[in-house]
Amino acid sequence: MITHEELHAALFAVLGQELPDQATRHVNEALRLAGILEQRGFEFRLLDARPKDPHSTLWKAMFSKESDLFHSENTDAALAIGIAALEALQAESAGR
Repeated sequence: MITHEELHAALFAVLGQELPDQATRHVNEALRLAGILEQRGFEFRLLDARPKDPHSTLWKAMFSKESDLFHSENTDAALAIGIAALEALQAESAGR
């Protein structure tokens, strides 16, 4: 499983200074990261994957562009967003 630090480093390698400082640790900063991807043409959704379970959380973050879908599930919403964002950005860099 990827750590906050590893994810932040990978996102920084793609976005540089555009990456919000705490994007992998705080959901509000992760939502700013999602906004950056939306400016690049991605659609974003964050869903509670266990809405009826009061004892656990699981977040599903999804980015889509044209027919491509990039998603991640994690108990930490910021990590779910960051992992899905990294997949989307890597695909964009590869020309997909």
